[in-house]
Amino acid sequence: MREDLRVFLDAYILFSAALKTATSFDRFWIMRDLVLLTSRYAADEVRRNSIHAAQDSKLEVLLQKMHLVSDAPGGYLPSNIILPAKDAPILSAAIQAGADFLITGDRHHFGRWMNTQIQTHLGVLVIQEPARFLDEHLDRL
Repeated sequence: MREDLRVFLDAYILFSAALKTATSFDRFWIMRDLVLLTSRYAADEVRRNSIHAAQDSKLEVLLQKMHLVSDAPGGYLPSNIILPAKDAPILSAAIQAGADFLITGDRHHFGRWMNTQIQTHLGVLVIQEPARFLDEHLDRL
């Protein structure tokens, strides 16, 4: 059984982690046995919305510690999941990257599928809020 968890972080998580010098989101980057993933689409969204040079700088440091995966069109979504055009590429990229978890704070668009297992052509993906994931994986700190 694979010990590493493939964890896809969306733009909300990246933005929040880059915004301040110390946040609870920083724990993602120090946890053991996590393969952190994000897409160019998510990283570019954070760059577009960045408000401080320090935030840009911290974002680039965080991205260096992650695997940047290919963007994927929304066509990779399971047929029962309908998302707005701006969110579909996030879930599609997580699926195509073989992520075990998609971590997002976007309860408005992803809330219906939070904490549920989604069958994909590459296995099972769980969409989860950051606090819950971090609480459930404290043993990896």
